[in-house]
Amino acid sequence: MCERCSNDIHKYSTCNYCKRKVCINCVKSSRRVSKVIRLVICKDDWSKMASRKTFKSATKEQ
Repeated sequence: MCERCSNDIHKYSTCNYCKRKVCINCVKSSRRVSKVIRLVICKDDWSKMASRKTFKSATKEQ
């Protein structure tokens, strides 16, 4: 179950900012910082400017 929209899902992504398991429809953006680190931000955290700022400014050191 998606913890944001409560839909049944087979594959989920974990938001790096609110730590919820979200479906592909609830993921606003994702990016690879390095080969092994993938950042995911959900639609709720995208509307919070502090979370969006940390997502956009993430580098390899984090």
